[in-house]
Amino acid sequence: MTTATASPSEALKAETQAAPLPAHTAVYEVLRRGSSIGEVHVSLSQSDSGLWHFDTETKATSRVARLARATAEESAWFAWHGDRVQMLSYRQVTRALGRSRFWQHELDWQTNQSQTSTYEGDYLIELEPDIVDPLTLRLQLAVLLARPDLRGQDLPFRVLERNEIEDQQFFYLGEETLEVPAGCFETVRMERFRREGSSRNYHSWHAEDFHWLPLRIVQFRDDEEELDIRLMESSIELNPDCAV
Repeated sequence: MTTATASPSEALKAETQAAPLPAHTAVYEVLRRGSSIGEVHVSLSQSDSGLWHFDTETKATSRVARLARATAEESAWFAWHGDRVQMLSYRQVTRALGRSRFWQHELDWQTNQSQTSTYEGDYLIELEPDIVDPLTLRLQLAVLLARPDLRGQDLPFRVLERNEIEDQQFFYLGEETLEVPAGCFETVRMERFRREGSSRNYHSWHAEDFHWLPLRIVQFRDDEEELDIRLMESSIELNPDCAV
């Protein structure tokens, strides 16, 4: 796995600034149409240089998924600049029997370009301020939801996807009581909209007790629930605050 490189000044900034989200681990269960098929293991950590690493690994638990050798890995290196993510690198790999797909960004903020490698070829992508990747998008959303003046609003993002930067939105859907294996919480529900028909459109639920990180993510296909990802446990101390 590649690691991000940064200038000494970048590393110093990252090391001396307080992070808006805590380092932690978490485990989510993954259900497909109500049946458990796997787990997502999540880690947010800070390196000795002060840079941050966000890593997820999806592991199959059902017999069918194990036979298909289905796995997925997603990771990002970044720095916090105040309450904003500064991308440094991003990597995504999905594997299944007979097929493997990947894409990876290495960002150079001095030249304002990303050197991007994908299963379809290589690209040079011009960078923009305040862009995020599909993984640090979750962190940036959590930081914005922590602000009372933004909670309850639709939130736009510029997201560096496989070979271009896209306009994406999180739409506010209201407040809900939510029960997941980790407990019951009063939450804000959001809808991530990438584009019509995208398999990565999803609804997510966020609670203050979990620093506004997602407690649940539901992905849709043809307007029907496809994957349901629910928090099971975390190193963050949780205090469920509602009764079902």
